[in-house]
Amino acid sequence: MDALSELGRSTPWHLKRTMTVRGDVGHPQGITRWGDRWLVTTVHPGRCSGEVLIVSADGDVEARQNVTDGDRFHPGGVSADHAGCWVAVAEYRPRSTTTVLRLDTDLDAIDSFPFDDHLGAVCPLGDGTLFAVSWASRRWYRLDRTGRLLDQRTTPTRWVDIQDLQHLQDPRLLPDQQVIATGVGELATPAGPLQLGGLAVIDVNEMVVVHDAPIAAWMPSGRAATYNAAHLDIDIDGAVSLNCLVDDTVGAIGTWTASERSDR
Repeated sequence: MDALSELGRSTPWHLKRTMTVRGDVGHPQGITRWGDRWLVTTVHPGRCSGEVLIVSADGDVEARQNVTDGDRFHPGGVSADHAGCWVAVAEYRPRSTTTVLRLDTDLDAIDSFPFDDHLGAVCPLGDGTLFAVSWASRRWYRLDRTGRLLDQRTTPTRWVDIQDLQHLQDPRLLPDQQVIATGVGELATPAGPLQLGGLAVIDVNEMVVVHDAPIAAWMPSGRAATYNAAHLDIDIDGAVSLNCLVDDTVGAIGTWTASERSDR
């Protein structure tokens, strides 16, 4: 975890590029790498529908898969493994219900199970289990791949509301029992609401945060970079970059680099 543990309050994040996504991106919720492309989850509240999108490396929406399941049309954060991806599709309200889907590389559903809570993000782990968080990440869950509850706890932190989860699947970069969570919090100030983006590294065996840090990065629109869909790239030399898609309807994937480590 060396690269992430060196991220802190004074770490500067520099916007390296923005790539316009050509097509309606709805209200983006999650993003992850999909080979040399991107996998994006999004909700269309006005249409009460949810989709998974495949976005090319240069911004074309190459495919759309509707994942709406009756009253459950809010797909959350998305995570991929070698066989496909996992996405939770929930009712658009807290303490509701969810259908957890496993999609193959063609985005066809190959497995699913119901869950009696709104899951805002779900992440497959190397041991065959899943880590998931509820609406605003108030509750954390460890599940097997049939939905059986293995562990749960009330979140130990309110630094940010977790929106997206990521498992690196490379123990050289992050221990297998740890996941990266990104999200956003909001503070009321005399000048109006202030969005705070951040990340947390969670040990899913102990259900604790082992490191967290703010992320001082914003889209040109003014939204915090980790407002919803966020994915980190970490190379073996410790370079960290952040890729986010947070703006509605006409969106762009922004990429920031952390150019300096500080604030251990």
